[in-house]
Amino acid sequence: MIEEKIDDILKRIEGEIIELKINKNRIFLKIDKKEYLNNANYFKEHGFKRLLTVSAVDWLEKNQFEIYFILHSITDNFYVKVSTFISRKGAEIESLCNIWSNAELHERETWEMFNITFNGNKMLKPFFLENWIGPPPFRKDFNWREYVKENYDLTMDYDWRKTK
Repeated sequence: MIEEKIDDILKRIEGEIIELKINKNRIFLKIDKKEYLNNANYFKEHGFKRLLTVSAVDWLEKNQFEIYFILHSITDNFYVKVSTFISRKGAEIESLCNIWSNAELHERETWEMFNITFNGNKMLKPFFLENWIGPPPFRKDFNWREYVKENYDLTMDYDWRKTK
């Protein structure tokens, strides 16, 4: 049953699969950015009704973000992770919110923490960092120690373990 599901998915994926990993009831796919939305639609139409997350990984040395979403098919108890790469400069990708409504919130958090624009998501506004004046805190080139030192005038030699 699982093998049939995997074969069916692999036959219908649009575009080139850049990387593929299969582990029991899980598939991990890396695809081209141009096929991101098309493949998201395919998965929604074929039983993957549950979007678990949308997020990013900052690959500073490659000057790219890896954008990914993770899906679950409840009827088949099957998981899929689909990822693609985008440039860190002018980082943007199409939103999944017209496919899964809960994508809005996941994309909003990713926008705020990485400064990645999700075209079509109208909820891109501060969520956690309402009065934040610094750079996106999840980017690997963000030095939080320097930020705290400059903005809060705190010494970095504070050890919370000694305050019992």
